[in-house]
Amino acid sequence: MRATVSRVVDPFLAEADQVLGNGYSAVLYGSAARGDFIPGRSDINLMLVVEQLTPPVLRSLSRAFTGWRKKTPEPPLVLSHSEWNRASDAFPVEITDMRLSYQVLRGVDPLQGVQVDRDDLRKALEGEFRGKLLRLRQGYATYAPDPAALGSLGLQSAATILVLLRGVLTVAGKPVPPDALELAGAAAALVGFEPEYLLHVVRHRSEREWRCAAPEFENYMNAVEQTARFVDQL
Repeated sequence: MRATVSRVVDPFLAEADQVLGNGYSAVLYGSAARGDFIPGRSDINLMLVVEQLTPPVLRSLSRAFTGWRKKTPEPPLVLSHSEWNRASDAFPVEITDMRLSYQVLRGVDPLQGVQVDRDDLRKALEGEFRGKLLRLRQGYATYAPDPAALGSLGLQSAATILVLLRGVLTVAGKPVPPDALELAGAAAALVGFEPEYLLHVVRHRSEREWRCAAPEFENYMNAVEQTARFVDQL
C-alpha cells in the first residue's frame, strides 16, 4: 500500500517543490494516511495549502497534476491560506475526517488549531446522509433485480458512508476506531441498528465484482436511513 501511494505522491511533490519552493503545506489524509488504502478502489487524498493561489500558480502546477492524473483519477485539492483559515464551517465533515488521520508531508501543519463547530458538523452530516439515502433509493429502484449492479452501488457508496460515520461518532463524543469493520460496529451500537446491515457491505470493499442480494441492500439502506434520523435528533 505504501509503495502504491508513494509512486503517485512522491513525483507530484517533487514537481510542486520546484514551482512552490517552501511556500506551501502538503497533507495526506484519508485511507492512505489511515492505513486502510485499497489499491484500485481507494482514492489518494492530498491537499495543498499555498500562500497565494493565482492562475499563474495553478498553471505552474500543470505538469504535476498531469502526471498525477495519469496514475489515479482524483486530483489533489489546492487552497490558499486565507481560504483554508475560513473553511471549517464550509467543510466540517471533510475537516473532521482529516483531523482523525493525516500526515503532513510538506511545510507547517495547517490542521493545527483548526476547530469545527459541533452544530455545523451535525447539520452537514444530516444533509449528507439524507442525500446519500436518496441516491441509494434511486439506485435500488433501478437495479433491484441485478445483484451485480447492487453490489457495485453498495461498494461505491461505502467509502463515503464510512467518512460520514466517523463524523457521527465524533459529533456524539464517541471514540472513532481506525479499522473500518470496528467503525461500522461502533456506529451500529450508537445508532441502534443491526451491525451486519453495514458489515455485509463494508467487509467486501476490496472485491471488484461483489454481488449483493436485494434483501441485504435493503438492510444497508435501512442503516443509512436510521443514521440520518439519529443525526437529525441529536
